Amino acid sequence: MIKKIDNLGRVVIPKGYRQMLGLNPGDPLDVEVDAGRLWITAHQEGCTFCGEGSATSSFMGKTICPDCISRIRAIPGA
Repeated sequence: MIKKIDNLGRVVIPKGYRQMLGLNPGDPLDVEVDAGRLWITAHQEGCTFCGEGSATSSFMGKTICPDCISRIRAIPGA
């Protein structure tokens, strides 16, 4: 499918794709460029430090996975 960028830099994601992926207005998306390709993916909260998807704790609005919590606790004087 070919979509055009409008004069404000926007691209419309077709309704069928949004429904298939469970995307709703206002949902956050990750936009990245890799090897000349533009990747748009639904944002999934991960660990602030390592990016691991199983972040289970939150501190000051940041998610942190159990492994990084252990590493932080192991820092001398922390």
